[in-house]
Amino acid sequence: MMQNIKIFITGGSGFIGSNLCNYLIDNKFNFINIDIKPPKISNHQKYWHKIDVREKYQLLDIIKVYQPTYIINLAADLGMDHNSFENLQTNIRGVENLIFAINSVTSIKKAIFTSSLLVCKNGYIPSSDTDYCAPNFYGESKVMGEKLVRESDLSCSWSIIRPTSIWGPWFDYSYRTFFKMIDKNKYMHIGKKEFQKPASYVGNTVYMIMKILLDETKISNKGTYYLADYPWYSTKKWANTIQKTLSTKKIRTAPLWILNLIGFVGDIIKYLMKFDPPLTSSRLKNMQTGGNYPIENTKEICGYLPYKIEDAVFQTAKWMYKKDLIKNKPEEISSEK
Repeated sequence: MMQNIKIFITGGSGFIGSNLCNYLIDNKFNFINIDIKPPKISNHQKYWHKIDVREKYQLLDIIKVYQPTYIINLAADLGMDHNSFENLQTNIRGVENLIFAINSVTSIKKAIFTSSLLVCKNGYIPSSDTDYCAPNFYGESKVMGEKLVRESDLSCSWSIIRPTSIWGPWFDYSYRTFFKMIDKNKYMHIGKKEFQKPASYVGNTVYMIMKILLDETKISNKGTYYLADYPWYSTKKWANTIQKTLSTKKIRTAPLWILNLIGFVGDIIKYLMKFDPPLTSSRLKNMQTGGNYPIENTKEICGYLPYKIEDAVFQTAKWMYKKDLIKNKPEEISSEK
């Protein structure tokens, strides 16, 4: 079967894409990666083609030459501070160009389009796949991308995926900081409440993507799938698992008013010094906001996930230790029953 599979990835040099490429190499899949940036990992270089999905005919030419059977669209413009759609065209025109290219060949069986949790404001649980309330321009650009897919007459099966908070090797930004803060004994729990934060270890994320992509039951055709680990784990359990893996000091619990004060100071530092501190008011609010997103259809397609939280934390910490991002050497801990 694998000999007949040819996977075309856009945005395969990013965080999720790097882990996806590792998976495809390990499992001997035939694939190429289209990205404007070179791969993060040296042995991915031979699969990479420097092509911008916003360039319609460059994209069309390589799809016609490669004749893929499957498409995974990960290419995206990121960022929460945009004040227009000008720098978000990968999420809009890129999707439009990909739809055009897919319909120009006959080899493609299925395409996956990556959207975002932020097609709705943080914590809002949509009543349907098309219940939108994006909080910013980035979220709106992802809504526009979804609508382009839904309203197109694609010549193949398709699915839309909405990753939650993805973390693991090759990640950047807030969740890398989360690990580093615990490594330095600077992280504090937010009161005693357990927050149901939708999140996914990237190894599980890649597994879910591939299960949805290669689903032959047709259940997944025109479906929307949230990518989140299950059973869910609270931020507190996640933090405690990191603490045990790194053998750091037991994490203290701070009253919310103290964290609100620290977040306010972080806001001032960010505004005056153009520096992103570990904690700001918006980051604190995000840490407290979650919800029970609809993942029953994801479970139906994917079944059991390969990584439990203990193994996922260990694999992530091991990568960070090798990259000199943390000082404490991780130790594998047994899974809790």
